[in-house]
Amino acid sequence: MYVVVLNILVYAHDALMVMLYYSQTLGRRYSLKTTALGAAGWCLLLCAVKLPLLYRTDSFSTNVLMVIQCLLMFVYLHFFYCSSFAKKMLAFLLLVATLGTAEFATVMIAGNIIGTGNKAIEAGSVYTAFGLLLMRPLAILAYYSAFQIWNLLQKSSWIRGNRQWLCAILPLSQTFLLWYLNGMYAMEMKTPPVSVFMGIFLGLGADAYMYFIFDQMQKQEEMEDEVRLQKHLLEMEQLRYEKFRESLDETSRLRHDFQNYLLTLRSLSQREESEKGEKKT
Repeated sequence: MYVVVLNILVYAHDALMVMLYYSQTLGRRYSLKTTALGAAGWCLLLCAVKLPLLYRTDSFSTNVLMVIQCLLMFVYLHFFYCSSFAKKMLAFLLLVATLGTAEFATVMIAGNIIGTGNKAIEAGSVYTAFGLLLMRPLAILAYYSAFQIWNLLQKSSWIRGNRQWLCAILPLSQTFLLWYLNGMYAMEMKTPPVSVFMGIFLGLGADAYMYFIFDQMQKQEEMEDEVRLQKHLLEMEQLRYEKFRESLDETSRLRHDFQNYLLTLRSLSQREESEKGEKKT
């Protein structure tokens, strides 16, 4: 029975961390007190739905549990937090991917130290109690990692526009992989090897690094657009200068012709005067 109580305390800790994480990433819709009450209600509902499936049934489907958790989380996000659906989905998937990695690490470590026993999830199982306690520091690290990745994306120019959905593809693929592997190893009483965990950890790191690469590509594209714009403006200025130069040349030519015309008139006038003087003499 103590394992069930420990599991309830773990869910309460998760509710607190989830509230802090979503408050920082998405922004609260209501006051802190109201949001905390909502987190407590979400925790109680999760315990009421999930714990009986984990500890009172001989077999359960991890797919059903994941669907139930996702639905409860989406309802909680919809009522208590702001931002668009795309950002809510991105924040949720980042959290699921990092928590899934931490959970897989817990399964691997607990399986190698304690052994899975006859059942991975059991009310009196030492393996389950050890895993729940071990998961706490790893979960805090997972929340912190998800928050840092979120900050990286928010500072990035790549997330603008419809690219938010593209940002969600990488943690979504990681979530599907962890979903399968956790069910495969934890529910089938198998201890995952270190190589599998390292592959998952490096895969999550590669996903985060991809965001950095996409951001650099976006900045390079913006710089190239700026260079093309400056080049176009320079060409326009050059064209205006050439037209102005041609206008000056045309004006100078007209002025020169007009001066020649005046000189011609002056020479004709002087000739007429000289002819009149010769006639008088």
